[in-house]
Amino acid sequence: MTSADSPDVDAVPHDLDERLVARVAEITRDELAERRRELSAISPETAELPARLLDYLDGGKLLRPRFCFWGGVAALGQEPTEAQIDALARYGAAIELVQAAALMHDDVIDHSPVRRGRPALHVQAGRCHRDAGLAGSADDYGIAVAIVLGDLALSWAEQIAAGIAGEPDAVAAARREFDALRTEVMSGQFLDILQQAGGFSSAVDAEQAALSVIRWKTVPYTVLRPVRIGAALMGASEDALETLSGWAIEVGTAFQLRDDLLSVVGDQRETGKPIGGDIVEGKRTVLLARTEAATGVEGRALLTEVVGRAGSSAEQIAAVHDLMVSTGAVESVVREVRQRAEHGRDLLANASMLGGTGRTGLGALAATATDVESFTA
Repeated sequence: MTSADSPDVDAVPHDLDERLVARVAEITRDELAERRRELSAISPETAELPARLLDYLDGGKLLRPRFCFWGGVAALGQEPTEAQIDALARYGAAIELVQAAALMHDDVIDHSPVRRGRPALHVQAGRCHRDAGLAGSADDYGIAVAIVLGDLALSWAEQIAAGIAGEPDAVAAARREFDALRTEVMSGQFLDILQQAGGFSSAVDAEQAALSVIRWKTVPYTVLRPVRIGAALMGASEDALETLSGWAIEVGTAFQLRDDLLSVVGDQRETGKPIGGDIVEGKRTVLLARTEAATGVEGRALLTEVVGRAGSSAEQIAAVHDLMVSTGAVESVVREVRQRAEHGRDLLANASMLGGTGRTGLGALAATATDVESFTA
């Protein structure tokens, strides 16, 4: 990406972004404090659940609330009022709770031990079980706690969203987007599970199956619906929403393709997860599909031996990494991320119905979410 193509990050009103972040944090604390008061009537133990969730949320980059906010600012075409910032921040807080639920459950499904550089929630809960000397399986207990807390996060997200005020038609339109977000991400999660089991038979091939999972699991709740929620809440026209949708699909897909690369050629300090995790978990990514398609008999034998095998050695994982690089699969995914990011920039640059400040904010977010310039094979 040349400097001419780069978004003017300095032009982004950082004070607006900082106000959003502070307001999301304040809303989240207040909402979870209220949930704590409610749960204290049940027992002291259940009253601790909101604090666990608040701790789990710590360290998040608030990418989704930011997409929601800048989508709203873009549709508005002017600086939002305090009431508008509050409404957008409340949706941002609700989206973050959906994100928390998805991550808790995803880590259980994928048997992932680490999240954001810390033990995953089900692992933490299992350790608490052992430390307290409780009866039964610590692992089963940890999984059960992660499922329950994820369900509570979803429920509390709904409560926050239901209380957002504004112009009635705009509130109703944003609510439809929020409902679609939750349905689509869970449907995408199912497709991911089905694909891992080899049952996604309606997809024409492994790569298209992986792209479908991205389209319905990652894109809706990371970029597409957050942007559309914010824009709809600020009264966006159908033309503006459709333009934002096209942009969001490109950016959201590029974001996940980049995330798949990070698991193989990234920096563990950035990802907060062990490098090679997707190889051990056997994630059926676009990167893996392209590696399988480009390699020969020996390469496919290596993939069969290593991918999805929890006992794979560091040397075996490194061999798969080298295969992904030598077949050109890594470079092809890097190239696609760049192409999709560029297409997204073009769509945004030509979106004259959107305000310039909002477009700049969205462009800056997209540049960060799709940056592959630091990757080295």
